[in-house]
Amino acid sequence: MQLYPADLHIHTALSPCAADEMTPPAIVRTARKCGLAMIAVCDHNSADNAAATQAAARAADRAVAVLAGIEITTAEEAHVVGLFPAPQAAEAAAAELTATLPAADDAYYARFGPQRRLDAEGREQGTEPHMLALATGFDLAAAVSLVHRHGGLAIAAHVNRPSFSVLSQLGVFPADAGFDAVEVFTPAGAEADAAVAAAAAHGLPVLASSDSHALGDIGRARAVFTLAAPTFEEVALALRGTAGRGVRCA
Repeated sequence: MQLYPADLHIHTALSPCAADEMTPPAIVRTARKCGLAMIAVCDHNSADNAAATQAAARAADRAVAVLAGIEITTAEEAHVVGLFPAPQAAEAAAAELTATLPAADDAYYARFGPQRRLDAEGREQGTEPHMLALATGFDLAAAVSLVHRHGGLAIAAHVNRPSFSVLSQLGVFPADAGFDAVEVFTPAGAEADAAVAAAAAHGLPVLASSDSHALGDIGRARAVFTLAAPTFEEVALALRGTAGRGVRCA
């Protein structure tokens, strides 16, 4: 077993609110520089840049392990992070999400930017035609079910944030939602402590992630996993506390 510092909530330039600098190679370089061993790409309602970021990591001698993810905006406007065993699974889940979103028009792109699909070298391959900034047609229960149906892990995103979290949108933490973990986006402080206590009351593990939309934010909050290897399968075991695996906020 080894310790793996991880930031499992990072956006690329595909996300409507992310900086143009958030390209696959730049994210991998920055994560490596920050001492991270594992990251996850979690764009809003899409997974189209996850495979490219994995390829960028392979080109950099696999210095950082990259998991494929999505940050889902539910019908209640709560955010749910889904982590998946492979980009194909994340892309399949994302296809169901984008099918509920309207087509983007010029006014949308003028406000939110181009939602850039990128290759492993950071070159633009096109733009996402759906309004990724909007809430999907999936309510919270359906979003968690979608993640699980595609073999993923469902995490309540940034629960200590005053907007777009399960707590901010619902007022309570739904004990029966089926989450696999809870995420905080600050590593310490009263709000994070309260979130950790709430998660513990429901028997859920807590991890810290940055929710990075710019390179300077990568790794600002991180989790430390005890794993045999930095893989999705090992992360799943760690969230269940199986066979010596585990996770803590750094």
